[in-house]
Amino acid sequence: MIWDSKEDRYKLIFDTVPTPALLLDLDNNIEDFNDRCLEYFPSPEFHKVLYGSKVPVSRIFPWLANSLSALSSGNSRELTFEQQVASDKGRLIFQVRVKKILDPFDNHRSTLVVMNDITTIVEAEEKIKRARDFYLTLFEEFPAMIWRAGTDGRFDYFNRAWLAFTGRTAEEEAGLGWLQNLPEPDKKRFQLSYESALKDRRPFEVEFRMKRFDGQVRWVLCVGRPFNGLDGEFAGFIGSCYDITERKNQEEQLAYQALHDPLTGLPNRRMLEVILPRLIEESAQGKSSALFFIDLDNFKLVNDNFGHHVGDSLLVELGRIIQKQLRSGDRLIRLGGDEFAILLDGVQRKEAEAIASRLLESVANYQFVTPQKSFNLFLSIGVALITGQVDQEIIMSRADTAMYQAKERGGNQYVIYD
Repeated sequence: MIWDSKEDRYKLIFDTVPTPALLLDLDNNIEDFNDRCLEYFPSPEFHKVLYGSKVPVSRIFPWLANSLSALSSGNSRELTFEQQVASDKGRLIFQVRVKKILDPFDNHRSTLVVMNDITTIVEAEEKIKRARDFYLTLFEEFPAMIWRAGTDGRFDYFNRAWLAFTGRTAEEEAGLGWLQNLPEPDKKRFQLSYESALKDRRPFEVEFRMKRFDGQVRWVLCVGRPFNGLDGEFAGFIGSCYDITERKNQEEQLAYQALHDPLTGLPNRRMLEVILPRLIEESAQGKSSALFFIDLDNFKLVNDNFGHHVGDSLLVELGRIIQKQLRSGDRLIRLGGDEFAILLDGVQRKEAEAIASRLLESVANYQFVTPQKSFNLFLSIGVALITGQVDQEIIMSRADTAMYQAKERGGNQYVIYD
């Protein structure tokens, strides 16, 4: 089935994140987790999640509570911090990244937690800090990009991995010359973080995009730590950079999948629950909108006669047909099975009726082709107008009721809830 392949793709993205990863709802209950979580933390609480129980993340990771609270109450979209954690692999140090998954209106819908094992990195950085100049040659063969800066904040050392990454000479990179590899917004973000850390002589971490020797722009995590001279005085910063492009891409895909249907690529029910309250709120200022609930008539016969793989293909095709009949600001949503919803932003009753008629006609006149035969499909559409401050559950119930009235009247028609 196409559904299975798409669902498997989403699970594959989540499971191939090379470090423990969690998806939390707004109450900080665990919605999903990858196999790495079980590898590092074989807690029986994870098995409860598999059976549908709501498990607060604090039962397994109590140290996450303060950071989740800070993220929820603040304006920041993400937090990154280091945490020493007892795991099945021993006591490890993780770089923990807590990121809000936002909907199109920048509302917080869920939270992604990724724990990157940096134990060996921290240990290496401690060695770097102790080694100072005498041991800089040891880092020439390190796979990580190592750098050092003096008390004035200017970079004065780059190992081979760094120079191989940028394709530039140490002289070109010296001072702050290496910032030429960064896009302007990233350069400003780095300088803001770095100058603050330099002033306070404290550790810092910052992510930015940096151009590689082949012209590709990659995401890089830069970690810097202050170090002291022989007499304990501040001597500058030493740090390392790591290519995190794949991790960033995986995070973006996970954020997208949380709000989209894996079969059709359309927004899912969660997106409906995000946008509908906004339209209801705007109706208080006199704006009229509409919600359509759509069911495909006799779609069960397609699955029974031709198989679910054909049915899934037709659902994808149906989504494309409907989308072509909508305005640019309208939102087509797949609720599940053969049920769809449409949010029409800013329409009066007459225009909503015209759109419903257009949808019925475009689908009824379209020939769906399978390896066995071609045929026509028909829609039943329920319309609920959004003209005042009404609870979203009531609006959805009205659209659902109108849709079933359309089906009871023989289908291939629309009904407006009055």
